[in-house]
Amino acid sequence: PDSLASSLLFLLSICNVAGRILMGALADLPRVHKISLFQGVASVMLFGLLVSAASPFQEGDYGQSVCLTVTVACVMTAYGGSWVLIVGILADLYGRDDFGKDYGLIAMGPAVSGLIFNSVSALVYEKHAAANGNDSGVCFGNDCYRGSFWMAATAALVGSLILCQMPRTTRSSSIE
Repeated sequence: PDSLASSLLFLLSICNVAGRILMGALADLPRVHKISLFQGVASVMLFGLLVSAASPFQEGDYGQSVCLTVTVACVMTAYGGSWVLIVGILADLYGRDDFGKDYGLIAMGPAVSGLIFNSVSALVYEKHAAANGNDSGVCFGNDCYRGSFWMAATAALVGSLILCQMPRTTRSSSIE
């Protein structure tokens, strides 16, 4: 478990950087819509979360480690890529006049969602630990986290659906 945790932490960092580099390169290509890229990034995140949410494997199974690795790789690649894309999307849709304020509001998203999702995930975990009759507060197995993965996957799906409603035009192209 410790070697898996350290490997996942390393993978988390590598995938975050890779997502930023990849989306930065793709976003600079001509005729590429950043919102379409963002929808793809959201889909990758959704897929990664669903892999662990729907995992049939139990604690200690090799398959559980594989599912968790796929989840970390997908989610962190998408997370890194989304931060590169959001800068371009904000500039394209809203211009530079209030860019600092707009970006500041967007940057609050992870902080607010982290507060909400971490609190709810802790409640789900504690509920399963108590249901297992474990007085130590420690929970073992996928059931401890499955609800949290489903909740995060649902949030990613809602975000993807909202992205489908965003305009495809940019501020500069709508002026021409």
